[in-house]
Amino acid sequence: MFANPLGFLALLAIPAIVALHLFRRRFRPRVVSALFLWADEDRTPVAGRKRDRLRASTSLWLEVLAAALLALLLAGPRGCQGARGEHLVVALDGSASMEARGADGRTARAEAAELVAERIRALPRGSRVSIVASGPRPRTVAGPAAFPEEAQAALAGWHPSASRHDVAPAIALAQQLAGAGRVLFVTDRHAPDEAPPGVEVAAVGEPLDNWAIAGATRSVERGESGRRERVFVTVASYASAQRTRHVRLLDDAGREIAPARPVVLAPGAREHLAFDLPAAAGPIEVRLDSDALAIDDAAFLAPRPARVVGVATTLEDAARAELLLDGPGAPLARLLALVDEAVLAPEPGSAHLVLGRAPAGGAAWSLVLAPDPGAGSRQEFIGPFLFERRHPLLEGTTLEGLVWSADPGLELSGTPLVAAGNRALLAEERDGPRRIFRLNLDPARSSLQRSPDWPILLTNLLEERRRELPGAVATNLVAGAPLAWRGVLGSDDDGAPFVLRGPRGRREHPPRDTLVFDEVDEPGFHRLERHGAQLAIVGVSFQDASESDLRARSSGTRTVEEGAAARAEGPSQLELILLLAIVALALIDWTVLAFAGRSRA
Repeated sequence: MFANPLGFLALLAIPAIVALHLFRRRFRPRVVSALFLWADEDRTPVAGRKRDRLRASTSLWLEVLAAALLALLLAGPRGCQGARGEHLVVALDGSASMEARGADGRTARAEAAELVAERIRALPRGSRVSIVASGPRPRTVAGPAAFPEEAQAALAGWHPSASRHDVAPAIALAQQLAGAGRVLFVTDRHAPDEAPPGVEVAAVGEPLDNWAIAGATRSVERGESGRRERVFVTVASYASAQRTRHVRLLDDAGREIAPARPVVLAPGAREHLAFDLPAAAGPIEVRLDSDALAIDDAAFLAPRPARVVGVATTLEDAARAELLLDGPGAPLARLLALVDEAVLAPEPGSAHLVLGRAPAGGAAWSLVLAPDPGAGSRQEFIGPFLFERRHPLLEGTTLEGLVWSADPGLELSGTPLVAAGNRALLAEERDGPRRIFRLNLDPARSSLQRSPDWPILLTNLLEERRRELPGAVATNLVAGAPLAWRGVLGSDDDGAPFVLRGPRGRREHPPRDTLVFDEVDEPGFHRLERHGAQLAIVGVSFQDASESDLRARSSGTRTVEEGAAARAEGPSQLELILLLAIVALALIDWTVLAFAGRSRA
């Protein structure tokens, strides 16, 4: 095949070359006494106006061959290895709605993959393909500049599952990879005005009815009959007609652990359900009847591991009584009753939180009560108080209507959290993982401990300490959220990586005291392991109303002008060889003629 057959008109140069070699220079007659004195061994003809018989010469064949190769070069040979190819760049919508199944049983992802595969098969030989998938952070599915076969294989492993996000960064990355080439954006919502000019848009979606689990939580409650674990589920309708759906609770073996609950959902309505779990229930899957989109028909809830906070005190009995910490015959009983899984540590050295007059050693947190300076050295402060409302320790407090008695000569080290004018009353000091909260308070003359803010402050302190204990920060996540795990690595740690196993693969993280796996977006149960031992199990659920609502999906195309879809063309290997051969023949011909001229001289 030839891209420019008219280039063969350059073959007309061959008759011209032959004609030039038929005409020779006419010499002027010279009268000499003897011809043997003028014997000339150089028989190279010189061009001129006298027609002579054609003499085969090196210059003639070089020029004819160069003219033939030039004509072949201008014709643009195609169909061999190294032919001009196109760089096709595809931006795919990575939204979870691409997995919605239409009335014909096909998903938008399958139709998008088929469309891209057809474009790849239509590419000329020598082409390259780059595929970019959108998401919270765009990623390359194939390429950059992958072979078509590699791109098709990578396309088969593409599974969109991202929550709502902006597709503009993915399109921008595709345009950067394309350069002057064309970009194809495939989505399930036809909104051509949202794509930049020069980008071809192909939408393969269709409006569908869908129902989804809009929320699912697992919590422990304390009632009259004791502690019980419950699951709260919110089901939403994104449909145009009323329908009855069923909600089921399954264990990790797929067995139902609670009777299926029917829910009648009107268009656009939501329904809230509550389930009681049996004692010591393991991982729970909340399942909704299947519909168009499968990813939002299930929620995965892992059990919250026991994270017991050990509390100790070195305060004297009178101070504990004034602070209302002790219960009937038990030290710190009222404090421990504020939160679940808080126990009295046998000694301060094994406690996570220590209450005393001086900071505790080790990694324990401390709530330090100012020493008693004696009678007469007190100053009473009546609000309003200045305090850091965004600090977790003071969340939910108001500090209104209080009388705060403090030592006016005591300067608290650390960052002030509560102050009266320029006087710090509560301060925080951080020393690595350890925190010290210093409290300038005389409980005998203050009303803080008898106000509603006191149990709130103590509860916040215990829960904040619990969050810093080793283990997973949260065991139930929404898809796309990071997974954090805290631990303590010794100096003799062997450096083995942490492994997070999910439904579709595994991820590794180098050892750290605090691990963060970004963007865990695969719904299901994920297990964090090290040295083959399971450290935590985390449930990840997809909950995004904008992706579950499929009523706005549509199909359509937007083409671009031919000029906007420039090809990434370059000379083929054959064309480069022809060009080099022509240049070589011209140089040889010039050398032959120059040598003949020197011989005649």
